Amino acid sequence: MLKIMQFAFVLMLPFLSLSVHAQQAPDTIPAFQGFVSYETDSIVVNSDNLPDSGYIVFNFYDAGCGHCQELGESIAKNFSSYAENSTFYFISMNAKEYVDGFINTYTPSLKNQKNVIFLHDRGTEFFERFDPSHYPSTYIYDAKTRKLIHYFAGETNAKKFIPYLK
Repeated sequence: MLKIMQFAFVLMLPFLSLSVHAQQAPDTIPAFQGFVSYETDSIVVNSDNLPDSGYIVFNFYDAGCGHCQELGESIAKNFSSYAENSTFYFISMNAKEYVDGFINTYTPSLKNQKNVIFLHDRGTEFFERFDPSHYPSTYIYDAKTRKLIHYFAGETNAKKFIPYLK
C-alpha cells in the first residue's frame, strides 16, 4: 500500500508544481531596456518608445514550438480584424535563421506590416520582466494606460484576441 501511495505522489508532483509555479502577467507594462530588431541588430523597442494609443500585443514565442507556429499563422490569418489599432511585437530568443524560417513559413503576410515588429531578446529580459509561464505567451495591453487587458498562456487561437482589441 505504501508503494502505491508513493507512486501516486510521484505521478502528481508535476501537476502540483504547475499550480505552485503558475505565473500571473504583469498588470502594467514593466520597464525594460530594449529588444533588438532582427533586421538591424540594434535596439528598436524599449518601454519608453512604445505606442501611446491603441493596443500593444507582446507575443513571446519559440520558432520551433508547434503551438507558437499555429498561433503565428492564426495571427496572420486574422490580422485584418485588429490591424488598425494594434501594434504586435513578436519576441523570441531564437537565432535569426530560425526566426526567418518562422516568418517565411507561418507569418509571411506580416513581414511588411508597419505595426508588426519581430524582436530578439538576446538575454533573459523578457523572462525577467514579464515572467511567461508557457510558449507562446501573449500579453494585450492598453497603449495609453499601459494596463493589462488580457493574458493568453500556451495554446490559443488569435480569433480569441478580437474582443480585447476593439
